[in-house]
Amino acid sequence: MSATAPSPSPDVQAVQVDSLTGLRGFAALAVVSVHASGRTDFDWFGIHGYGPVSLFVLSGFLLFSPWSRWTLGRSHRPVIRTFARRRLLRIFPAYLAVMLIVAVMLPVSQPVGFWGWVRALTLTGTFASDGLRPGLEQTWSLGTELTWYIALPFIGLLAGLVARRFGGRSAFNSTLVLLALSIPISVAWRIWTEVEDLGKEFTYSFWLPGFLVCFAGGAAVAHFLEGERAGLVDLSRVRSWFQNHWVLLAVVVVVVLVCNSALGGPTAYVPATFSERQVRFFCSTALALILLLAAVLSRPTSPQIRIMSSRFLTATGRWSYGIYLWHLPLIELIEDDFVHRTGFGGFLLWMSCIFAIAIPLGAATYAWVEKPAIEWSKRTRAAGRRKS
Repeated sequence: MSATAPSPSPDVQAVQVDSLTGLRGFAALAVVSVHASGRTDFDWFGIHGYGPVSLFVLSGFLLFSPWSRWTLGRSHRPVIRTFARRRLLRIFPAYLAVMLIVAVMLPVSQPVGFWGWVRALTLTGTFASDGLRPGLEQTWSLGTELTWYIALPFIGLLAGLVARRFGGRSAFNSTLVLLALSIPISVAWRIWTEVEDLGKEFTYSFWLPGFLVCFAGGAAVAHFLEGERAGLVDLSRVRSWFQNHWVLLAVVVVVVLVCNSALGGPTAYVPATFSERQVRFFCSTALALILLLAAVLSRPTSPQIRIMSSRFLTATGRWSYGIYLWHLPLIELIEDDFVHRTGFGGFLLWMSCIFAIAIPLGAATYAWVEKPAIEWSKRTRAAGRRKS
């Protein structure tokens, strides 16, 4: 066992937070690019599937860190009630505001019947074949995220109960083994939904098991970092790989090319084969993990960190949830009236218009809905501590 690694300095931590926020902004822009470009002569512009997968990986990284510290005996167990309150207030206020506004502006997006409204209001639309309404289809990922919030405390408690019986390196390894089980679970789920032909009529393919490997991958990165700080692992060699920006760039380019090659299927919104969909998925997951590792292992002065922590990407990252919510109904609302979408000039005009509207809407949603909800959740938590 090596000596305990020092925690990053406040300046390094600030840069890392900005980089992670910038990654979230990049993921949101990737989603908008893919969805918007498909309405032009260009089948898609970007990395198909990367956006939601990257957000899942980031969620796994950020939310598992406190559980990892607890499994290693470095902090108290996370309070599940506090976790649940903060997560619900983070995801639902903005979603409900956008969903209700869009229901008025885009009638076709309105849920059908009583249970349709129940599923829409509770983000359980993927539990029925008619649950994802036009203009809000992207909210499938919020339902997947919500089930991750439900599963995480069980995963964390199980990891802690096992790890704390051993201690030291065995505790670290036992949690890694638990997280690694996500690989066969996701593979088996994807094969099962394909064999049973469930994806065409229902939305089983959107359920958490199919994407569990994304969340667990981000969680594993967090666990390795916590293990390094506890002196249980040495990441110096891995850091050297990610601090070479030319090697990092080459790896990213290769993954993107494979994802957008014939192996990943046709460059259009047409049915793809099972193998083509899996190439897209695993390339997107690999890219998300590579960029996450670059954000937390690269030097603060490296080119990749300067890009990720740029003012534009960090601002977009803060507004990313609103951008994610607004962009698809915005596309549905103006698509029929926006006739100049042909050729490269039409592509640029259309994309510029979508970004010019979606980003300010995301900023407004953050300022007027998300930020007040976040602040209120913190005040509620502080009041609870004072009462106790």
